[in-house]
Amino acid sequence: MNLEECFEKRLLRNAPPDRLKSEKAIEMAQRAIMEAEKLFKHGFYEQVILYSYTAMFQGARALLFKDGFVEKSHYCVVEYLKRHYVRTGKLDQSHIHWLDTYRIERHETLYGLEKMDIQEKDANAAIISAKEFLEAIMRLTGE
Repeated sequence: MNLEECFEKRLLRNAPPDRLKSEKAIEMAQRAIMEAEKLFKHGFYEQVILYSYTAMFQGARALLFKDGFVEKSHYCVVEYLKRHYVRTGKLDQSHIHWLDTYRIERHETLYGLEKMDIQEKDANAAIISAKEFLEAIMRLTGE
């Protein structure tokens, strides 16, 4: 599915730009990173992936709210960021790679039938990626 199909299927929709929602999404992202760090200390590595992805997703939503869009699809958020932020040089491709990779891992962790084998190094990398992603998002939102 491409970005145009996301809009056609109403998985992304126009909305008034909303600075307050953007700020709230950033706050949620920051809290998710703090939770990921707590979980990491106790060895809950699968949950670290979930919270790290949540931080990234909320950061991405902050951009959508700022730009005047709302989402109904995690996949379409990735497509939106590729088009409007990577192609324009505002976000690095690595940020989108992390977002998409952890989106897939989150899906497998929550809905897959096989247990994920998340190691300490993987969980640590997820936290680092989430922090770097959120820093980039905050530069773009002016937070």
